[in-house]
Amino acid sequence: MNGQLKLKSVFDGSDCIEYVTDADIERQGETVVISYAENQDDYAETTSKIGISKDVVTLNRFGSFPATFLFSKGQTQQGKILTLVGEIDISINTYALAADFDENCIKLSLGYEMIMQGAPSSVCLMELECSFKE
Repeated sequence: MNGQLKLKSVFDGSDCIEYVTDADIERQGETVVISYAENQDDYAETTSKIGISKDVVTLNRFGSFPATFLFSKGQTQQGKILTLVGEIDISINTYALAADFDENCIKLSLGYEMIMQGAPSSVCLMELECSFKE
């Protein structure tokens, strides 16, 4: 199924990134998987898959800047990101996660803190809306 994805991320209360793109949507049981190409200006040749269920969100990025994240409200999970200086291990502390599904759309609100080398490095609030097209 095809859809339109709207992403908005606010980092540390001030830096805001908004992105709208076409996406492929697949239902896998109780999970919706959204696949899309990342913004070519920032992540050339990079694609992402976001898996959204009621209590867990996964993000897997493939290509030039691979990353793997697991978000589960009230939990801290390990993740990895590739930067220009190499791969970095990080922890993701998810403090808010709300997903709403209906026949035509999915909405996600996700709040998390990135922790690098044991110290908080940034706080992010992400809002996602994906409308489905047949």
